Amino acid sequence: MRLRSWRPPWDYLPAEIRIMILEKLASQKYPGWASLASVCREWQCVLEKLNFHKISLQVSCLDDFALLSPQTRKLVHHIYFRVELPRYSYRCCCKHRSRLTDVSPIVTDAISKLFSILSSWEPAGNLALELNAYSPSDCEHWFKNIHLSSDNVDHEGDATPTAGTGTLGSDPQHGWFDGQPFQPPQRHAIQRLFKPINLKLRVSSPKVEAVTRLIIRRQLRRCIDVKSFACMFRKLNHLEQISYEPWKPWDGWRISENQAYAFGMRCLPDTVNTLVIFEDSYRFYNRFPPRWPSWLQSFLQSTDPGEEIDAGFVSKSLQLQHLSISFMVNAEAFFQKCQSDWTWPRLQSLALTSKLLRHEAEHRDPITNLLLRAGVLAQQMPMIHTFVLWNCEKAHACAFIYRVERGTASITWRGTWKLKLRSRVVKAWQVVASKRRMHRSELQVKQDDIKAAINCPGDAIYHLKLPCQVIEPASLWQIRREGHTIWW
Repeated sequence: MRLRSWRPPWDYLPAEIRIMILEKLASQKYPGWASLASVCREWQCVLEKLNFHKISLQVSCLDDFALLSPQTRKLVHHIYFRVELPRYSYRCCCKHRSRLTDVSPIVTDAISKLFSILSSWEPAGNLALELNAYSPSDCEHWFKNIHLSSDNVDHEGDATPTAGTGTLGSDPQHGWFDGQPFQPPQRHAIQRLFKPINLKLRVSSPKVEAVTRLIIRRQLRRCIDVKSFACMFRKLNHLEQISYEPWKPWDGWRISENQAYAFGMRCLPDTVNTLVIFEDSYRFYNRFPPRWPSWLQSFLQSTDPGEEIDAGFVSKSLQLQHLSISFMVNAEAFFQKCQSDWTWPRLQSLALTSKLLRHEAEHRDPITNLLLRAGVLAQQMPMIHTFVLWNCEKAHACAFIYRVERGTASITWRGTWKLKLRSRVVKAWQVVASKRRMHRSELQVKQDDIKAAINCPGDAIYHLKLPCQVIEPASLWQIRREGHTIWW
């Protein structure tokens, strides 16, 4: 007698199993998956929650977005708002090209309309707003390796593409052959891509109290004017977290503007407890660095914005729980502005970069002094559980990591080159660890070697395995993709 295979009906499965299946289905994002919410009320409750968790908006979507019901608004936790700028004119690469278009009014009008809609939302405790502005032509001319992907990066693993495959094609007019550049972008092309945006939000416009996190990632290459931040912060007066990834000025005539970003951060709302700043640099992805005259090169080296920082900006760290600043400010400059009588009562994690962390032998003593100064400063942070100093260069990356985890404190040197931590450094951090109650009183000292190739800052961050966030995950994915297309 032949027995038939028997499949239990969907309803016989436990509710927890059914929810897990639906969540797995939603995470794979097959085409049309969101329409499955109309099957039944149970599916709607699960899939609609996932469908609205993060929504992507353009200006053309704002009218429909304004009609969301109060119940649906509660399901939204992340709004990715992108402003699509006009395409380049046909004369953009001609000898007699047209003047650069001012896109500030376009972006101002779009953000003003979005803020007007969000002003009617009730605070729900967790709503992130991510802003972006780009032109579809950005990656069609000189900058063909730009990636704008924002989602589905978790399953990519290390997301390292195969270099030299020529997938970007050839475009001799714009300096590309077989997927690789053979000449640098023209000056006007760089100016267009990084042209500043000046937002002029009306003072009378309503405040947005529902947004608790602001995200401006590196894919917004057109830098936002400092005064514009002050305007946004006045409207977003309930911000708790800020992730900001500006681009370093690419020539000497804008060098002072970069420092103004740090000055502008003094207007942070008092409600902010987490600040993550990652300064990217076009030189990382440019095979043809500019050759400045000797007098200008000396000027650039003497006016490195990372060497100077406003004391008012450093004092803002006293109110934070988590702080990460990469490349915009050097750790040693940050430490110099800290006062000996300061206390960081809430700070739990701190991550900074330092140019002193280099593999040359002459940097060993300065590195030791830096780690000692950091250890003394950490003693003024009673809640600190993560303290990171790191740096990366072409083919090199390193990090000093203090970590308290599961009742055990440790200091780790991880990098492509070895550094023996001196006894003075270990004793300084032992004092830091002794101020916390832990299962093991002895400080663990670790050495981790990195054998992988470091071809871009994204590789460094990935292989250093930093225990705190220094950049948005999607931006890390983009950096590695772009960094492997154009080598340092």
